[in-house]
Amino acid sequence: MNLCLIDVSARVASVRNNFGVVSSLYKLIEGSAKRHHIFEQIQKEAGLKALTIKDLCETRWTCRFECLKVVLLRLREIITALEVMEAPDAYLLLNSIQSFDFIIHLLFMNKIYSITNILSKFLQHSNISLTDALNQVKTTIDTLKTLRTDTEFDSVYSEALKLSDENGIEPPRPIRKKTISIRLGGGIDATTILSVKDYYRINTYYMTLDTIITSINNRFDENTIGIVVLMEKLFLTKDLLSDDEVKNLSKTYLVSYDDLKAEQQLYKNKMHNQKINIADATKYILDNNFHIAFSSKNGLFKILWTIPVNSCECERSFSALKRLKTYLRNSMREERLSGLAILNIEKDVEINMEQIVIDFIPKKHGRKMIF
Repeated sequence: MNLCLIDVSARVASVRNNFGVVSSLYKLIEGSAKRHHIFEQIQKEAGLKALTIKDLCETRWTCRFECLKVVLLRLREIITALEVMEAPDAYLLLNSIQSFDFIIHLLFMNKIYSITNILSKFLQHSNISLTDALNQVKTTIDTLKTLRTDTEFDSVYSEALKLSDENGIEPPRPIRKKTISIRLGGGIDATTILSVKDYYRINTYYMTLDTIITSINNRFDENTIGIVVLMEKLFLTKDLLSDDEVKNLSKTYLVSYDDLKAEQQLYKNKMHNQKINIADATKYILDNNFHIAFSSKNGLFKILWTIPVNSCECERSFSALKRLKTYLRNSMREERLSGLAILNIEKDVEINMEQIVIDFIPKKHGRKMIF
């Protein structure tokens, strides 16, 4: 999902430029305690809760949505703060923010990100299946397609005009016509013949929506990940696979067709729930010793475990290193670091402290004390 949003920021030049303005705004205000204090005081004087502008993280796109939301909610206070600040970049940023182009990009990107942010959070859960992820992706795409209408754009455009008027920002000017070189055929550039409203609708709003919808479709193509969906249907649902689906799995992973078909019937015959998640499936297999009895399905289940819907869990584990190995623990050795990392990764596992104490005492005779 993050890669889809990266495509939007990279391919659509106007979106990329306006995100650059937001990033510079964060560096200016949050990069100095004095300027941060000025922005905070202006919010308090207006009787508002003091909000902080977030950084535009390349990997955590929730931060981007939060940043856009703060800029939109505190636009007037940001303009006031930039007028007061004496930094050289403040004047340049003030001119960039006080433009209709920035306002309309801020509004429709905030609208798009509010929808994609729900999908992004959903994909970060550890117990979701690929089938559930694809259903949520389809819902998100359908919702984004409903935004690609003239009515939705008119709503965003009217809101941009209203917000610009409230903050003393000039309305958009007519686009200056550009001529094409005679060597290239001559004439006038067709994109500059459009009115201002049509220009933003076609070259910005529709282009951004088309880019993100196409990117999501390409990255979550059901044809390329259909075999994984079949394995989830084999292990996580009570529905039996058809003969063609079993043949497809056996041919792809070189397992016996007859064994897989028979093991499927035995596996699903004992299932009580119509649908389970991968964690419950693991417990179900181990409790019934299916990993020993079903050799073909056991190999497929190991493959399914190695194809997670997302990599958020392992990424969070690596992110924990900065909290585990601080400058005060710089001399920590690998064995202790690995132990702390395991404790952090498996923090959800319940620990019986009394049993640990009982196991720890007999380790060395010197630790056992008799009173």
